[in-house]
Amino acid sequence: MMISFGPVHTTLDFSAAGINAGNLYLDHSDDRHAASLIPVPVIVLRRGEGPTVLLTAGIHGDEYEGQIALRRLVHDLPLAELTGRIILLPAFNAPAVRAARRVSPLDGVNLNRAFPGAPDRGPTAAIAGFVMEHLVPMADFVLDLHSGGTTGLYADQAFLSLPAEPRLRAKGIEAAAWLGAPLTVTIPLEPDFGDFDGAVLAHGVPFLSSEFGGGALVSPGSLARAVAGVRRVLHWTGVWRGDCAAPGTRYVVPAPGGRLLAPRAGLFEPAFDVGQEVAADQIAGRLHDVDEPLRPPLDLRFGAAGVVVNRYRAALVPAGAILATVAGTVAPETL
Repeated sequence: MMISFGPVHTTLDFSAAGINAGNLYLDHSDDRHAASLIPVPVIVLRRGEGPTVLLTAGIHGDEYEGQIALRRLVHDLPLAELTGRIILLPAFNAPAVRAARRVSPLDGVNLNRAFPGAPDRGPTAAIAGFVMEHLVPMADFVLDLHSGGTTGLYADQAFLSLPAEPRLRAKGIEAAAWLGAPLTVTIPLEPDFGDFDGAVLAHGVPFLSSEFGGGALVSPGSLARAVAGVRRVLHWTGVWRGDCAAPGTRYVVPAPGGRLLAPRAGLFEPAFDVGQEVAADQIAGRLHDVDEPLRPPLDLRFGAAGVVVNRYRAALVPAGAILATVAGTVAPETL
């Protein structure tokens, strides 16, 4: 049986028992693809009756820890230990993954700004729409894995959008404790932003995102934390019977004045790293002029105290680049 949304379709049977792999096929034509069905890999693990968990990675094609974590999961998680169904999209934005780009090479669109999708607004919106139309309604929980990509480095963290609805809010906070990343960055849900978080939560499905590593590399430590965290979340949902416990996490919120911006282009010499505790007015680094080496470097200072949750990876920075973000600790009962 075929299911479709605009130019995207699949014949994969999502109800079949066992391990089943196939593709979503994007019907696309452009200068490179005169007539092509572009595959987006999808895997379904099912045994018995139980919850359905949707796991995704590769919304941005240059983010790798999550993509590898989900591929490892398929090989390492014994089917006999499942009670329910796991649906995996390890290369959600497959055209961007193959091109090692943040956005799709087919239309230049950021998939994480294309939700809830549409059948007639280009290939990226069609992929988003297929997942929202067919896969999210199957799910009892969605976990989306990110990393910093080519230009960013992140302290390993959950990223939790907090909806107003109490059940969804509580589920997200609890899921973050089971994911067990050192940090959980929390923000109010931003409506109509076009992101996966908001679209899934609008459907009434609990959702958690994450950031593990970055720099378009694969950090062994970040990968290991991602793999272990995904397993714990699966245990929490009831779909996997493996033995584990919730390690907890440190919940933080972006601090007022916590964004460190580059006031001009230049070479940034940082005096901090991700995960580091910093004080307000502490030297964050120096910005050197590229074209005038004798021009004195500009000292940059943190505008808030807290923990550095991310930083710009490259040394050569454009004006307006977010060089770092500082967040402050909050108690989970206050969220």
